[in-house]
Amino acid sequence: MAKQIHFLALPIVVILFSIAQISATNCLAENYPGKWYGWYYPIVDLDEKTHLQSPPAFQNQKVINAWGYKAKPVDEIKDLIPNGFYNIVQHPEIWGPMRINETAYIPKDQWPGEHVKRVREATEKYKGTAYLDEKGHIRNYKAGIPFPGSEDPLEISWNMMKSLNWGQELWVDFTTAIVGKKGHMRFSETSLLNFYFTGRVMGENRPSYMPNPHNYEFLTGYLFRAPYDIRGMVMLSYRYDDPEKDDDSWMYIPALRRVRRMATSQRWDRLPGGNDISYDNATGFYGKPTNYEWKYLGRKELLVGHNPSYEMQMLRNKPGGGVNDKQYQRVNTVVVEYIPKMTAPISRGILYLDPESYVCFYCDNYDKKGRLWIFFNHMWEPHEDGNICPSSYLTADVQRVHSSSNYIWGLWQDEPAMKLKGVTPTFMTMGNLRKYLGGR
Repeated sequence: MAKQIHFLALPIVVILFSIAQISATNCLAENYPGKWYGWYYPIVDLDEKTHLQSPPAFQNQKVINAWGYKAKPVDEIKDLIPNGFYNIVQHPEIWGPMRINETAYIPKDQWPGEHVKRVREATEKYKGTAYLDEKGHIRNYKAGIPFPGSEDPLEISWNMMKSLNWGQELWVDFTTAIVGKKGHMRFSETSLLNFYFTGRVMGENRPSYMPNPHNYEFLTGYLFRAPYDIRGMVMLSYRYDDPEKDDDSWMYIPALRRVRRMATSQRWDRLPGGNDISYDNATGFYGKPTNYEWKYLGRKELLVGHNPSYEMQMLRNKPGGGVNDKQYQRVNTVVVEYIPKMTAPISRGILYLDPESYVCFYCDNYDKKGRLWIFFNHMWEPHEDGNICPSSYLTADVQRVHSSSNYIWGLWQDEPAMKLKGVTPTFMTMGNLRKYLGGR
């Protein structure tokens, strides 16, 4: 039987992650003439490799206001951005030059595409049928947003988890730029795969995929392609539609040539490669809602990454890349707080969500002493097929001045992910994923 391990309990894995670095000394030149940012990852040539199955729906929007670098003082919008982001923008000497561009708000009913239409129709069709049991787990859920407009914080958390904002099948290729206080840049190249069994709105097997003998909610896989030290590493997780059953998570470690079961009770371990992202705070929150206490904090109008431009905006040798000079829109966000019931290094997290799609624009994680620790800023962008996906995002450890910024350059969702990339339950097994990567 495979042994269960913890990241911190395996020194060789820690060593692998710590040496997985590529120097940014001889990086590519800026590819945005006249701009102070560019694309500095030396492995991926954007002109050759960028592939978005569906193009972004809203580009080249008219900027009606701007603050920050070579623009108006950020103090004017102090109440329109979270404190964590305000402190980053106020210190370009540390994080790099930032600019926030405001464009006119585009409501969800103006987004094109079949996916957003299907989610809206399913929300109306099944409204009032889902409910939470005595343990806070969702029951009788079919499809769409289960609790539209709710102010119950636990119901809001399920709206976020069931919104299918990534699509029901997903294959995404992305680069993570990891930057420390001294400006040293290192990179990794990863593919993320998701397959949802529940809440399906596209293609066959709606609203639930069958057969599903293990009662899965969704499957998630990570394929690590670069740098060489972790190339061929595979992570595979299973989320069950059961409040009593923890996730199952497995990892293939090339240096050991073995598959090891991960301790999923440690939901706040960092992802491989020096990331600032943990399992449960990916995209703001990616855990089981029943593992947390929830509080509703009301509504707050903020400038958020809602329909941003698709430029890959790295800041060379500065940790604030990914969200500078983007398009922000004013949204009356839904604010909720989550507090871990299980062992975790945080005391609480605060999420700022879109009231229509329930994507997370910002997230603040606080340490055990109540100090802001990890700050997220996500740039969510609708595509012409009606799906939504972050074009890039910033995850910043504000205490040690360290960041992990993700840049998406390959994206397939729904049927193209299934038919062109093979994202199916049959494919998403450890054996098949290892064979696909050709790992050592």
